Amino acid sequence: MITDGQTNTVYFSSLLPEKCPVLNRYIADILEENRIHYAYLSETKDIWCRDFMPIQVEENRFVFYKYTPNYLEDALYLQTNPEKVFRAGENHLQHLLQNAVTIDLVLDGGNVVKCGDTVVMTEKAFVENKDKTRSEVERILKDGFQCDLLFLPWDHKEKFGHSDGIVHYAGDGKVLLTNYDEISPYYYSRFRKALEKHFEVIPLKYKSKRQHARSWAYINFLQIGKLVLVPQLGLEEDEQAMEQISKALPDCKVEGIPALEAVRKGGALNCISWNIS
Repeated sequence: MITDGQTNTVYFSSLLPEKCPVLNRYIADILEENRIHYAYLSETKDIWCRDFMPIQVEENRFVFYKYTPNYLEDALYLQTNPEKVFRAGENHLQHLLQNAVTIDLVLDGGNVVKCGDTVVMTEKAFVENKDKTRSEVERILKDGFQCDLLFLPWDHKEKFGHSDGIVHYAGDGKVLLTNYDEISPYYYSRFRKALEKHFEVIPLKYKSKRQHARSWAYINFLQIGKLVLVPQLGLEEDEQAMEQISKALPDCKVEGIPALEAVRKGGALNCISWNIS
């Protein structure tokens, strides 16, 4: 399984410079400074590349899926056709289709967090595929991803059901867990209990007068190889998030990125990106 620490290239929607001009400029400057290749994907309907782009399993193996999650029924959200994005992409992007497979499941990439040889998802995957039994869904995912699976309960108050708003891999069998105890101690306890069976769990904690509603965004950082970009929200928690993520990823260069333009729209840095090897 190709994890974030093994990637070296990152893509964004061609809509990003228009929708988030300040964020886009900061990202471009830091990527160029660190000599990391990046490009923009055309034919995208929104900026959330993570949700509709395929999952890289191996160097030359990508897994597509049916990108029809139930939140697209809301008129606020538009459906991107990932195969159309590939056909419109750069020549070196198109050749990735040669070794691609498509699994017969409704899925979106925001609910796929690659943690070593395990993929962490929420149980929304079963809700989206009610035409199949739980065991069938698990079998298809295992065959496609060729790795172990770990399912977290889905807090239905969070309609997207994305695991990338809960957990992030820190390498060497460690995961960072967001401060969900400030939202729901019940679900936080269940998340932590499930994760601790497989990983060393490092919970993110923030000391502030009042927990800010947007502090969830820090877990949604972007890692390309040894470079880590952490959302900055103009809060006192910004520095605390940077310190904790830097400590968890000591071999990485950790940079802060003003990310309010994206966070106000409902996502953060992992959401707007698609990083591959």
